[in-house]
Amino acid sequence: MGHERNDITAHIDLRPIVGLLSNESEQVIEILTVGAIKKHRTLVDRAERMFQIAHAGGRDDDKEPSEAYLAYLDATIEMHAQMSALTTLLNILGRTPKV
Repeated sequence: MGHERNDITAHIDLRPIVGLLSNESEQVIEILTVGAIKKHRTLVDRAERMFQIAHAGGRDDDKEPSEAYLAYLDATIEMHAQMSALTTLLNILGRTPKV
C-alpha cells in the first residue's frame, strides 16, 4: 500500500498529509476523509451565508471593505484551504466514501 501512495504524490499538493498517513490503515484514512467531507460541507454553508450577508446591502468600491465582506473572504479562504486537505485525503483513499 505504501508504494501505491507514493505513485499518487505527484498529483497531491499537500505532501505532508501523504507522509503523515503513509502507514495508516484504509479504515483510519476513511474515518478522516468522512470527517473532512462533513467539515467541508459546514464550511461551504458558512461561506455561502457570509456571501449573502456581505452582499445584502451592496458594496461601494470607494469605501473600505465592510466587516461582513471581510468575513465572507475569510470563510471562503478557509473553505478552499480545507478543500485541499480533503482532496488529498480522497486521493490517498482512492475513492469517495459514503457519508
